[in-house]
Amino acid sequence: MAFTPLEREEIERLLLDRLANRKQHAVKKGFDVGYKFNNQSIEFFETHPSSDHEQGFFYLHTAKISYVRTQDVWKIYWMRGSLKWQGYLRCPETKKFNEALFFVNEDLDEIFWCLSSIKEQTGPA
Repeated sequence: MAFTPLEREEIERLLLDRLANRKQHAVKKGFDVGYKFNNQSIEFFETHPSSDHEQGFFYLHTAKISYVRTQDVWKIYWMRGSLKWQGYLRCPETKKFNEALFFVNEDLDEIFWCLSSIKEQTGPA
């Protein structure tokens, strides 16, 4: 069963609020970040321009937060290089969507947002 209109409205409000800085940073670098609803899940992705793709852009899936209504928990996943979703080991599930979104947005283990990392890249001088 998909989210109710009220649930979806609340989730979108939190998404827009929490992802604003990441979206702004990505746009400065020439691409975009977004999300889509898929039944009881929210899938996050980066959209990159590309001359190699028919549509002129490609999606890089980054994270997924799924709600398991029967258990009343939010499960967090990241996209592996094998293009399969894997549970996030640091915090595989939370009781509140806001907490799950915090882990995805903050990306403490740097596995969700490869190219749109807000952290400053430091390298050898």
